[in-house]
Amino acid sequence: MSLFDLWLPILVCTISIFFCSFLVWAVLPLHFKDWIHLDDDTLIENAIKPLNLKPGKYLFPDAKSNKAMKDPAFIARYEAGPRGELIIQPKPNMGVNMALTVLVFFCTTTIIAYLGSEVLPKGAPFLRVMQITGTAGVLAYCFAFIPNAIWFKHGTHSTIMNILDGVLYGIVTGVVFGLLWPK
Repeated sequence: MSLFDLWLPILVCTISIFFCSFLVWAVLPLHFKDWIHLDDDTLIENAIKPLNLKPGKYLFPDAKSNKAMKDPAFIARYEAGPRGELIIQPKPNMGVNMALTVLVFFCTTTIIAYLGSEVLPKGAPFLRVMQITGTAGVLAYCFAFIPNAIWFKHGTHSTIMNILDGVLYGIVTGVVFGLLWPK
């Protein structure tokens, strides 16, 4: 079986996962607690604005090299804290961001379809198709971000919510492929 045989489940799955993502992030308040909300965020805005930082991801304190990490002055700053990262974002382009998100879902779904086409024959039963493609979906959507969540302290709530999102996307993947698997 070729990927061409799976064009319909790939497209329907991509659109379904995008719709689920929209519901989870834009309609339901599930991710609102992913961030710690400051009592007065204008203090940070006013402190950062004069730095005129370009969009990007900043680390502080920043040793800038492995050798500098051994400098006693840096070690003292690091131990004293605070430690963290600062992400300066450009004004978002919602159309571009949504298109790129759809592209990621499409690529992921296509790879899951490839895996399914290699291990499942045409006419495979719904539950077997759901098991294989849904498991691949859970793997794809749940686990890739967890090392970053551990190292960069994304927070328990955010990590759990992203895992639950991934399980939902994996289930949707399995159901769509199970229903639309070629006979």
